[in-house]
Amino acid sequence: MRWLVACLALVAFAGCESTQAKSARLERQAQAAKTEKGVVVTRDAPEIEVGEAAVLQDANGAATAVELRNKSGAPLVGLPISVSVLDAAKKPVYTNDTPGLDASLVSVPALAGGERLVWVNDQVTLAGEGKEVTARVGTGGKPGPPELPEMEITGLKVTTDVGGSATGVGTVHNRSDVLQRRLVVFVAARKADRVVAAGRAIVEQLPAGKSANFTAFLIGDAAGAELSAAAPPTIVTP
Repeated sequence: MRWLVACLALVAFAGCESTQAKSARLERQAQAAKTEKGVVVTRDAPEIEVGEAAVLQDANGAATAVELRNKSGAPLVGLPISVSVLDAAKKPVYTNDTPGLDASLVSVPALAGGERLVWVNDQVTLAGEGKEVTARVGTGGKPGPPELPEMEITGLKVTTDVGGSATGVGTVHNRSDVLQRRLVVFVAARKADRVVAAGRAIVEQLPAGKSANFTAFLIGDAAGAELSAAAPPTIVTP
């Protein structure tokens, strides 16, 4: 009787899920997973220039860093990006076309007209030794507002965590009146104009006019390198 009372009380708040209901829910989730597709770029966005692409590796893992430039004068948002890491025989040892990846690993949030960005994927799992990276930015992005929400980064520097790994730390400021969710801060370290280390940090929520500190774990060799960072807005209109 006490169990029944407890269950009835829970129904009012969270619900007591029966075995049949649970099976039906799991079946729906399984079917959704089967129909979900990974990113596939079949047509390149003519507005986007893809520059240097690098695969970075160290004891902590692997990452890809791709330099992009919006050649047009208009902002674009939600651009799909496809990345493949190839071995010495030109066979893929990683692609980001696995269904279910986070949106930040398969798309560029926003890119203003004429703007450059080093887009970073720090969740690379290699099935072999990566030698080179190919990247394509596809059509499907949408025009953004004339002025994208501005995110400013200050205090950017390299530090070392307790395990001896290099991190890029700083503060990101939301200079706009648009709340940002899952804002990605891309951090790149360069030597002789080449990206030698990179990482990213995610700020789950950054209200308008507010600031947040971030820490990006850098993959590669950042010793003596010059840091840069960018945080393209994830929400472009109020």
